[in-house]
Amino acid sequence: MKILLLNQTFYPDNLATSQQIADLAVFLKEKGHEVSVVSGQRAYEERSKKFPKRETWNGVNIFRVSSTGLGKKRFRYRILDSLTFFISLAGKLLFFPKQDLVISFTSPPLMGFWGTLFCWMKGGRSVQWLMDVNPDAAFEVGYLKRRSILGAILNAVFEFTLTSAQNVVVLDRWMKKRMLEHGAQEEKITIVPPWSVLVGGSVVITEESQAFKKQHGLSGKFVVLYSGNHSVVHPLTTLLEAALVLREDPQIAFLFIGAGLRTQDVYHFKVRHKLANIVQLPLQPREKMGASFGAADLHAVVMGSKMSGLVHTSKIYSVLASGKPFVFVGPKNSHAGDTVNECQSGFVVEHEQVSELVSAIKRTQALSVQEKQEIGNRNIQYVLNRFQPQKTLQRFYDSVVCPVTAGATKSLAVSGDPISDTPT
Repeated sequence: MKILLLNQTFYPDNLATSQQIADLAVFLKEKGHEVSVVSGQRAYEERSKKFPKRETWNGVNIFRVSSTGLGKKRFRYRILDSLTFFISLAGKLLFFPKQDLVISFTSPPLMGFWGTLFCWMKGGRSVQWLMDVNPDAAFEVGYLKRRSILGAILNAVFEFTLTSAQNVVVLDRWMKKRMLEHGAQEEKITIVPPWSVLVGGSVVITEESQAFKKQHGLSGKFVVLYSGNHSVVHPLTTLLEAALVLREDPQIAFLFIGAGLRTQDVYHFKVRHKLANIVQLPLQPREKMGASFGAADLHAVVMGSKMSGLVHTSKIYSVLASGKPFVFVGPKNSHAGDTVNECQSGFVVEHEQVSELVSAIKRTQALSVQEKQEIGNRNIQYVLNRFQPQKTLQRFYDSVVCPVTAGATKSLAVSGDPISDTPT
């Protein structure tokens, strides 16, 4: 079967979504399908960096299209980058051969419209895999007004995509609820959560982690790590305020790894308050993630208060696989809150609850070696049982690629997977 994947970012970009789509592409190729990817030629963060227009990687055919490289400093720059990407994408798809299955992701937003249009023109099944939900997320953070003409148009396009797709893949039960509110048909929705992108999906190597800490001046420190996208949907204010409260504790350091518009917020907060306990690093290559994740004594997973069902903090699965304690800063009614309840590990702290976050950090710092080991074993076993890459990819394959087995797979998800489809 010929399968086409559409997303702005793909290998070798280091974004979590890029890595997961790469895993999917290789998985489908290993199943014997002819897999192609159309993505952007420019790197997502380093917009001046370009990848080859045509490449074959692990048997996957990659086609990259051009766009402007203005970056994310201004919202209008992001819009222009997306528009020029879509123009190039339309030109590529116009002459692209018919595919049996087209899977559209969500970078840039409304990518699914082009996958739906391609299938309408040339045939094939259209699948919308929602890694996040736009324009709703843009409405919530104030980038767009829901009642504006542009907002109404974008919302109409999004709902057209949902109702036109043969399958809609979402990441959690909260996102499913949002899609039902948008008019998606329940029988078309499949819940497939992300998976750990740690190399091998297993616990990190202690020696590599210690070397990483030494390299960045963190030896002997209790490290609170935030690793991931620094964006408005992942507000870091509560975490930064905790760093300010703990500035006098020489044993505690806050490590921020990642990229995005809000990296400047972290930098300016650090400079303004003269905080020596904050360290910033860029996104790490996938092969170094084991070392960076293992350097944490406490992971911080962050999601905006209004983002439940709109974004999905996939880093939580790699955090669990690292075997380290974690704290979730965000709404309890979310997939991350569900995870904390299910695995009986970790803390949930709402935004602006700085004292509660400081308490969670102190409590974790006081854990014995045995207690840390018990938490690690429990978290690793939990993620292996529930979010192992092969298991979640097979769930997608059975439900979407092989629709004959969709009914049985969905029945299992509803009856035995509380995170996937627990009634609210």
